[in-house]
Amino acid sequence: MSDNADAPLVLITRPRDAAHRFAEEMRAAVGPVAVAIIPMLEIKPVVERVDLEGVSALIFTSAAGVEVFGDLTGDRDLPAWCVGDRTAEAAREIGLRATSAGGDAEALVALMAEARPEGRLLHLSGMHTRGDVAGRLFEAGLRAEARAIYDQVAAQPGSELVAALAHPGRVIVPLFSPRSAALFAEAAGTATARAEIVALSRAVADALPDDMAQGARIADSPDAPAMIRAVAALISP
Repeated sequence: MSDNADAPLVLITRPRDAAHRFAEEMRAAVGPVAVAIIPMLEIKPVVERVDLEGVSALIFTSAAGVEVFGDLTGDRDLPAWCVGDRTAEAAREIGLRATSAGGDAEALVALMAEARPEGRLLHLSGMHTRGDVAGRLFEAGLRAEARAIYDQVAAQPGSELVAALAHPGRVIVPLFSPRSAALFAEAAGTATARAEIVALSRAVADALPDDMAQGARIADSPDAPAMIRAVAALISP
């Protein structure tokens, strides 16, 4: 935390574990910076077990999916196709053999459609997803199906959010999903006028009110390193 009250504050709205990781990675890249972690979403498992009978490979489009899977089962003897590097890293951390598409859902679908892995492919996801990865892979002739194993439950930030947005310096808000963006705008109300938004993608920015969406900085690729670069550019223009 900076001793300068007028220094920029980075308000991170990701689920708590992901928020702490992002804060650590950001500080490693840009140095000391004031951070407020105020999640808009909480990750809650919605199943007690995952049936892997007949499954040849897993598909993950978030590190949260990997972490929930890891808590549900000790089975690690499967390859995992992952949307990006951070998700693949999380998969390797729990012992899975992970391949990263290095990008977004489009990149993952393209990679798998070209590689054509055989057998039953299971996409373990949250209740709220974008891109219909399993459906598009099925249309491409792969035996892909989806199973929601967690929900992204709206949090109640309350006075913590009000206090963060009242910070005397600039308030920079990286937003990683359309749902968290919409929840942030709703929870913050008129106080969002002070926020400098960094959006993971145009779809994330478009979930905001028009005036906020127009002023948002869009990351140059849909991943955490690009978000850190965009935040850094605002901190040290």
